[in-house]
Amino acid sequence: MTWTRWAVALSGWVALAVTLLPETSPLRWAVTALFLLVCPGLAATLLWARQSFVPGAGPARRVEGAVLVVGVSLSLTALAAEALFLSDVFTLTRTMLALAALSSLLVLASALRDRPRRPHRAPVNEG
Repeated sequence: MTWTRWAVALSGWVALAVTLLPETSPLRWAVTALFLLVCPGLAATLLWARQSFVPGAGPARRVEGAVLVVGVSLSLTALAAEALFLSDVFTLTRTMLALAALSSLLVLASALRDRPRRPHRAPVNEG
């Protein structure tokens, strides 16, 4: 896995750990907001929309990728929060836990998808 994937996979768990800080801590708000705005969407786009992150892409492609990441991230955050609200168990910690687990799973899935595959060999007929 690349360092970007490691960073995205671990960011949710770091953000979850930061929720142990006092509620008025600026570090808690900054890390939580940054995670919720970027990481779940980045994990999903690494798996499904890899063309947005091709090296050497022009500035328009980078802006398109950034908008896609933020949009998908906000959507996943809203879905997780709404599911927890509707089941009457919403807390920031539970939302962060769900999104950290989802981000890690998506990053691991993208790493498995990009893994080089061995060529398939047909069995030799002994006849």
